Amino acid sequence: MKAIVKTGPQRGAELREVARPIPGPDEVLIDVRAAAICGTDIHYYEWNAAAKNFSAKFGLTFPFTLGHEVCGDVIEVGSDVRKVSVGQKVSVETHIPCGRCYQCHTGDSHNCQDMKVYGTSYSGCFSEYALVPESVIFPIPDSISYKEGSLFEPAGVAMRAVEESGLKPGDTVVIFGSGAIGLLAMQIFKASGAGKVIAVDIDNYKLDLAKRYADVTINSMTEDHVKIIGQHTSLRGGADIVIELSGSQKVYETMFDCLRLEGHVVTVGHPAGEVTINITQNVNTKGATIKGLFGRRIWDTWYKLLSLVENKRIDILDVVTHEYSFEQFEEAFAQTKNAGKILFLKK
Repeated sequence: MKAIVKTGPQRGAELREVARPIPGPDEVLIDVRAAAICGTDIHYYEWNAAAKNFSAKFGLTFPFTLGHEVCGDVIEVGSDVRKVSVGQKVSVETHIPCGRCYQCHTGDSHNCQDMKVYGTSYSGCFSEYALVPESVIFPIPDSISYKEGSLFEPAGVAMRAVEESGLKPGDTVVIFGSGAIGLLAMQIFKASGAGKVIAVDIDNYKLDLAKRYADVTINSMTEDHVKIIGQHTSLRGGADIVIELSGSQKVYETMFDCLRLEGHVVTVGHPAGEVTINITQNVNTKGATIKGLFGRRIWDTWYKLLSLVENKRIDILDVVTHEYSFEQFEEAFAQTKNAGKILFLKK
């Protein structure tokens, strides 16, 4: 079978012919129908500082198959698999919990002490067929397309950002970063009762996409975003909620200036280096609540997202701008510099 393989610690990847895998006792084999490129895949392809940091934390070894956002059909199951059946349409949770630690036993298995990561410490899904542990399989109903199913993992990140934001009906939300997860978060915030959504980015292409969902879009390279946000939130003295999805260290220099007293901040993007925060000025005397976010809550976030998609409260396919085959992977990764969400589809 064909697979997009990262062969070593340098830029790029290779399309290789590899053996079709055989499921172990607790694994299932998926016929991959749709898979999506994530920011992590881009970091691995470029082999930048973010890739080196993340791979070191979660035990990446070469060679490995890229990709972790996927939907397909189960075609084979291991001898100990009991909850998944051949023929099921499924998506995959990226975080593979150990099932034994304190966090796993107390409802926080998405961030367990001995966590593996699909597509990093466990070979991924940019291939014709993909092995996946049974424990992270999420069944997708027939009413959901393969394309939609491949976006449940990133849309789940956006969903959890909303869950953790303390959103109340009518709140004003500022979202830094208008990539695919940012665009999905804008949709979900509007569907969940946000009064106003303000999108901030430095890329006009992404801001043009954000205009579909955001009430206000701001290019912080050419506009004074703090001043503009202040004008839109003058009564309350800042936004009720700030979501950081850019992963830019520079955003931390001003994002607290956009937050009202007693407001909520959710950080999702992973800066490549350290950031400086004035705790007294920006957190304590502001009464700010800060929540760091890493992944989706298993499986609560997934079921909430499924409800929104099934009932057409959001359209997660609206963030897809390009589609490719695995054979076109180099073109696809080149396109990520000017795109929304990019999908790989089986021919």
